[in-house]
Amino acid sequence: MIEIVRLVLPYILLLYFVVKGIKEPIFFLGIPFLIFMGASVFFDKVKIFTIPGSLYYALFFLWLVFFWILSKIIRIKEQKELGHSRLLNAVDYCVSGLILISFLGLALTFLNYSILNDVFKEFVVLISLFASYFVIKNWSSNTDPTILSKFLYSLVIINSIAALLYLLHQGLHVQIYKSDEYSAEVFQGEEITRSFWFMPQFLPFSIAFLLVFKERKSFSFYVLLLVNSLAVFISYTRSSLINIVIVFLLYTLLTGLKKGRIGLVIKNVFIYSLVGIMGLFLISKILPANTEYFLNRFNELSKVSATSGPNNLEYRFIMTGIIVSNMDNDKKIIGMGPVSENQIPGVNQMKATTADMVWTGVIFRWGYIGLILFILIFILSIIKAFFFYMRSDGILANLALFILLYIISQIIESFVSWTFMSAHGLATGLWYFAVLSALLGFEKNKGLDDEEILLTE
Repeated sequence: MIEIVRLVLPYILLLYFVVKGIKEPIFFLGIPFLIFMGASVFFDKVKIFTIPGSLYYALFFLWLVFFWILSKIIRIKEQKELGHSRLLNAVDYCVSGLILISFLGLALTFLNYSILNDVFKEFVVLISLFASYFVIKNWSSNTDPTILSKFLYSLVIINSIAALLYLLHQGLHVQIYKSDEYSAEVFQGEEITRSFWFMPQFLPFSIAFLLVFKERKSFSFYVLLLVNSLAVFISYTRSSLINIVIVFLLYTLLTGLKKGRIGLVIKNVFIYSLVGIMGLFLISKILPANTEYFLNRFNELSKVSATSGPNNLEYRFIMTGIIVSNMDNDKKIIGMGPVSENQIPGVNQMKATTADMVWTGVIFRWGYIGLILFILIFILSIIKAFFFYMRSDGILANLALFILLYIISQIIESFVSWTFMSAHGLATGLWYFAVLSALLGFEKNKGLDDEEILLTE
């Protein structure tokens, strides 16, 4: 039965997005997201999207561009006016600046090194991060926000399926995935396994979306919220749990702030806290060893020995400092560019460190100027999303709040993970900024009645 799920599930998901994409082309974007989700939904087994060869490193980006062009072809006969502004905004200019730095880095690499093996490969992967931003923005700009919300909800459903499979595999030890575990140990007579490669990729995404849109379909939304929250717990990842708690608190604060009801904020914080405590109590009864193990991971933070551990934040900053100190002094401003291990030693170590904190790779590739531009992208996006949410109503306000919560969650994740520079692929790395940039171009509330929102069609 499980083997049938492994074989059939990815093709069912692929067929869904193809069929939906023919009617609403934004759903074709779901296929690159499936490629990114990879092993969590067994999509790495769909050979057409993982064909090895000389262009393997660019396949993710090429497929994204292919489906974008396909969506443009389908839309040729459509004359639907969405009231969208095509003007560039400050975030677009920051991304454009990073593109310029990337090309400058490529030129300097060609000038400074005689051996150029893998340079073009590295460049294509890096530039796909920014090129895809504008592709996804254009895709979203040509999509009615109501349809966009339905598309995002479909990703939540798929991530929830992955979360359920992850719960069965890592929580109940049903052999769903064949990949090796990241770590395994016996705690209080119970085997505790930790795995990340096939972990659901969009847990904060799903939880933020379900919180914002939960009033539409309360029961099903709460079930999905529970599944994704349990997946966070069973990952035994401290930062993920802290991240989700912050998302809940910010959601409560922002919705209360917009309504001007502080009492509502206090009430919701109390309710969420009570539900969280009750949930933890129930889990401790059902999975006592797992719960104790996770709580012990938090206790490790107060121990002196934890400061030298590879999972400690201080250790991540130490490793980042080592990577940066080994960079050429004249390259720290604009970065080392698309160099590989063939040009300078230490690139592989940089990639390993970036997996634990994305800012390592940012400084290495694009220097301090790139770091400033990325920080500006985050700050400007938070400010724009906040004010857009406060000034808007209906679907646009909900989407703005969702994006705001997700951006903040990614800031937290960026200090413990590779986020937008994930080894799963860079092409969708800045998608949430692209969607926000597209939303900002819509005329406020034009033709978007809140009554039109039907997320499950």
